[in-house]
Amino acid sequence: MRIDLSKFFQMRLNVLIFQGLPPSICFLYMRILGAVYFLVKRSEKRLIEANIRDMLEHSRGEELRRLTRETFRGIITHYFEKVFAAFRPYHYVKKYVEKHFRVHGLEVLDKALGQGRGALLVTAHWGAVEFIPWVLAIKGYPMSVILECSTQFLLDALREKIQYGDVELISAKMNGRVLLEALESLKRNRLLMTEIDEVDRWHKREKSTIELFGRKLYFDNTLDVIARRTGSPVVGVFLEREGKHSYGLNLEDISVEKSPQSVARDALGLWQKYVTKRPEQWYQWKKWAAMKAVS
Repeated sequence: MRIDLSKFFQMRLNVLIFQGLPPSICFLYMRILGAVYFLVKRSEKRLIEANIRDMLEHSRGEELRRLTRETFRGIITHYFEKVFAAFRPYHYVKKYVEKHFRVHGLEVLDKALGQGRGALLVTAHWGAVEFIPWVLAIKGYPMSVILECSTQFLLDALREKIQYGDVELISAKMNGRVLLEALESLKRNRLLMTEIDEVDRWHKREKSTIELFGRKLYFDNTLDVIARRTGSPVVGVFLEREGKHSYGLNLEDISVEKSPQSVARDALGLWQKYVTKRPEQWYQWKKWAAMKAVS
């Protein structure tokens, strides 16, 4: 079985160690594991470095080296947050969220749900994305999340944890009817969270592109199709790491009170905005080349 970084961190021994140690020690442990992983997977490390240089071509010298170092730290931080949210006791996660997370723009969600057609929450593989469902669920919002877990171990842990809040998991491994379950959740006036930069699921067509980051990328209009079919408003949601133990959840209107020609294009524009602001908080660097349209 091919072991990627996600599966590596979710090995049962690592999770047991994580559950038994203070979070600060766990983060240090995961950084050491990450260094070992990239020492072995040198080709993967070089690919990420090459893609960073390509997207951030205007950065040079020490600035580029700093961003590269912080990007690898951000990748490890993402998996730390994933394991933290899934495998720490719910009451621990809830206390941490209530103490360290601030939310900006909740009125956008209230207006969206007030329309009675649910709302599409669009985010990306950026920032502390693993905490988004818990932040909103703890505040009492009905959450449905489309996800595919790399291990059954992780899926089982999340299924156990959602009993504490109004959170539904939509996964092919669970029911095999992802699109149908997603549409049904919107009909029940729930928040449906999805990630706009899931390039492996994009429908790539040479004549369908968008200009982002100074490049021509493939453009997938699935979000437009779902929004038109359901009439559900679309909200951008990005959770920024603002400092040590400090997070800001930003909610931005895409089609609650606005009427864009393409919600998918506007959502990708928000993705560009946040990645440009803090590129080290994006962790899909291995997929960057696959996003670029062939010229």
